[in-house]
Amino acid sequence: MKFIQRLISAALLIACVPIAKAADSAVQQVDQLATQWTTLQRQQDVLLSSWRSEKPVLEQQLDLLERESKSLSEVFEQSSKQQGQVEQRRLELLQQQTTLEQEQAATAASLGRITAALHALHSQLPPPLVTAWDKELGKLDQPERSASDKLQLALVLLGQLADFQQKVTVNETVMKLPDGQEHLVKQVYLGLGQGWYVSADLKHAAVGSPAVDGWHWTDTDEAAAITRVISIVERKQSPALVSLPARLSKAAGK
Repeated sequence: MKFIQRLISAALLIACVPIAKAADSAVQQVDQLATQWTTLQRQQDVLLSSWRSEKPVLEQQLDLLERESKSLSEVFEQSSKQQGQVEQRRLELLQQQTTLEQEQAATAASLGRITAALHALHSQLPPPLVTAWDKELGKLDQPERSASDKLQLALVLLGQLADFQQKVTVNETVMKLPDGQEHLVKQVYLGLGQGWYVSADLKHAAVGSPAVDGWHWTDTDEAAAITRVISIVERKQSPALVSLPARLSKAAGK
């Protein structure tokens, strides 16, 4: 009987061992979870504390970044605007350059025509004007001279031409006359189209007019009349009507 009781007690003891072990395992798991939760809670507290301390700095940095971004945007916008203005100015300058080149080309063409006309007219001018132009006309053909210089010179020559055309001109010079001798003569020109001369000894007189190949003189016996006209122009005599021979130019005759 005692033996049977011992067996039953041993069986109960053996059955209780797994239950005790399971209970111990559960307790250990709970302890581990509690430890993990505590660790996580501490980490969270550390993170929150760190965030609270760093938040003002981060917010300040964020504000600075936003300001810098805004400033960069304004700079970019201003740069784009300035670039657009520069491009617009470049196009305007390019247009001005094109216009200037066109004007220069037109000026050069006009200057070429004026120069050609002045050269063609040169030989048909009264001898005093031919002499004056001889000193300047050749400068129009000098390549080293600028277009503005040539244009100014052409205007001077045209001014001399207009001035001579509008007045009566008296000129004293030495001429080689038909007798083959050189004589001192006085010439009087009525504009660009008519002229007369008389020698100092009154033995030679002529009437002149322009022609394609130069100024032509034709002898006349009106030395006294020519002398009187010269005296009137020089204010050595009172004004009076004087008849003078005239000669049409060959160009006009054609």
